[in-house]
Amino acid sequence: MPTNRQHTAHFPVFKRGGPQAVTYDLSQPSRVTITVPRASTWTSGPHWHESHTEYLQVLQGRAFMRLGDQNRHYGPQDGVIEVLRYTVHEWHRIEGNEGDEDLVVREWTVPEDGQKEAFFRMLNSFLTEDHPSSLYTAPSMTPTWLRKVLERQIVVLQLFSIFRAWDNWPVLIGNDSGWISWSVTHAVLCSCSWIGYAVGLRGVYVEYVGKELAPGVKLKKQT
Repeated sequence: MPTNRQHTAHFPVFKRGGPQAVTYDLSQPSRVTITVPRASTWTSGPHWHESHTEYLQVLQGRAFMRLGDQNRHYGPQDGVIEVLRYTVHEWHRIEGNEGDEDLVVREWTVPEDGQKEAFFRMLNSFLTEDHPSSLYTAPSMTPTWLRKVLERQIVVLQLFSIFRAWDNWPVLIGNDSGWISWSVTHAVLCSCSWIGYAVGLRGVYVEYVGKELAPGVKLKKQT
């Protein structure tokens, strides 16, 4: 299986199309500006962070945001929104609000350690690969049927490895980050990371984030 990955560490912008169209602008240090166009069904998905406090600011349009057990619509007039550690949050366009404006939201975290930029570089670099499901290395004796099973799961294994590496914990059961939800999410992401590691998947690639955001990780030689 080919394992060469595209080199995207220098990309200032990632743009994904389709029904969940979204654009990530990474050109500003420690800030990520996310644009969700009209009719897009993109959502951040409910998740929490454990080592970072996150800040959100709506720059244009209006967004539905869930913060813990609170659901609200936010616009530019609401200023900076603080998301404390372990607070489950999610945001997206307001359903049925299909004005001409794109929804534009800026995100950053404290500490400002490059985590936010690195996460979105990893996520978008992988998802914009030509054949992301083929980016793994199965042991040479792996039977064909198992390779086919693996390819159907590679995207999930890679994404969960990225989530675990960069402090993004998705809600997989329940509605909060309580002990049951926390335990299930950690168990699933840890298991997927271990399985992924066995077939050559990592949560950090220098090809995607660059040496500055991935210290100690060596760049693979191209073959």
